[in-house]
Amino acid sequence: MEITDNVKFSQDFIDRYSRSGFGSMNKNDFKVLIYDLLKRYGNLKDKTNYESSILLQIPESKIKRLAYEADLKYGNIQEEDIETNFFKIIKESKLRSDQNKIQFVIENKFLRTSISAKLKKLGHFSDSSFNSEIISIHIDSFIDLLEDYYSKEKDSIEKIVKECKTSIKVEKGEEITFKLIMKKFIEGVATQAGRQIVNIGQAYFTDGVEQLIKGIKDIISGA
Repeated sequence: MEITDNVKFSQDFIDRYSRSGFGSMNKNDFKVLIYDLLKRYGNLKDKTNYESSILLQIPESKIKRLAYEADLKYGNIQEEDIETNFFKIIKESKLRSDQNKIQFVIENKFLRTSISAKLKKLGHFSDSSFNSEIISIHIDSFIDLLEDYYSKEKDSIEKIVKECKTSIKVEKGEEITFKLIMKKFIEGVATQAGRQIVNIGQAYFTDGVEQLIKGIKDIISGA
């Protein structure tokens, strides 16, 4: 185990350990504290649950529990952080698209429950019955989630609709909306890829609106 900043690790430990009275922290909270410090100042930061379990020599189930409790107690995670992490996962994951559903892996339980709560607020739900770390979302639900996150960038949505509407084929009188464009885009990715596994997040959702527009137009035009 490597500590990248021993001074900050020590200072943070003393501050949090003695916050409610020196020695008053119970055994479980002490473990959660140490785990969080190792994530912040050690080499656990970018490790998967499996890698962390090997490094700490404890079951992966304990890593998951420690990580979740650490996020709840010390994470101070805001809505913006959840959104950023969501798009990071979309960018780096190969998503499974079949039967009108999008599937992707989220190891972090706090992030999974936060996204599920957001979907529920939007009138949707996610399914993790097969594997707790594999999130399955209907394409329409996934698009509503994207639209909600993009709603803070109204200029971007308007630009996407304006520049992509000539590339999309619709029925006469059908309104071209951001939701319709994104649905055609995701369906087009799956069709062009010719396989179940498609990498739809590599550049389209996080590298700026111009890159997103280019990706949408290329996929929809070739669908």
